[in-house]
Amino acid sequence: MKSQTAGSAPPAAFSGFSSQGLRFLRDLEKHNERTWFQPRKPVYETELLEPLRSLLIDVNAAFRKAKIPLAANPRGSIFRIYRDIRFSPDKSPYKTNLGAYFSHDGDHGGPGGLYVHIKPKESFVAVGFYQLDKPLLQRWRESMAEDSKGFGAVLRGLERKGTSLSESHESLKRMPRGFEKQAESPLAKYFRMQTFMTSEPLSDEVLQSPALIERMVSLAKSSKPLLEYGWKL
Repeated sequence: MKSQTAGSAPPAAFSGFSSQGLRFLRDLEKHNERTWFQPRKPVYETELLEPLRSLLIDVNAAFRKAKIPLAANPRGSIFRIYRDIRFSPDKSPYKTNLGAYFSHDGDHGGPGGLYVHIKPKESFVAVGFYQLDKPLLQRWRESMAEDSKGFGAVLRGLERKGTSLSESHESLKRMPRGFEKQAESPLAKYFRMQTFMTSEPLSDEVLQSPALIERMVSLAKSSKPLLEYGWKL
């Protein structure tokens, strides 16, 4: 792909990430240093950044058509490839993946959305609420305690659509303070959770085709009961 200039045509439709782009990410993991990255930055921009912006534009359109209230800004919703190394013992200057977030209100950090992670052999798409802040987490737990059937309906809705909450994220070992009485509840493990998300892996073959758009839309559709539950809290 050629980079866009002022006044040029809009980005082309997303057709997939190129093998050159995925190879760039693999090589960056081996050569995570400015002296390697800087002369190859045009490859990053044309083979990864531009296709990612096209992906966001096309997924935005697909979400509107499917009446899924999620959106991303082709520039502001993409995570920077530059790592914040100020307080990290790992001084590697670059991330070795691409990432972008679609939120309910279009804000980069708004809770409840879809995240797509692009990294060879480790790509995935996830939908839901990641590491809830304390006020929202408290409301979430109170809602489950007051109306267990309501949250149970969300779980069944996800199951009917072929997905479920991921249990791979860190959870509390004990019941949170104030909810000890829920220890015997069928929902006990959910009171210990701090992240409520669905996810599925993405193969490199999917990354290199327009099928990636449908995979993202499909998981967003399946996860709509979860999103709507959290947005109402």
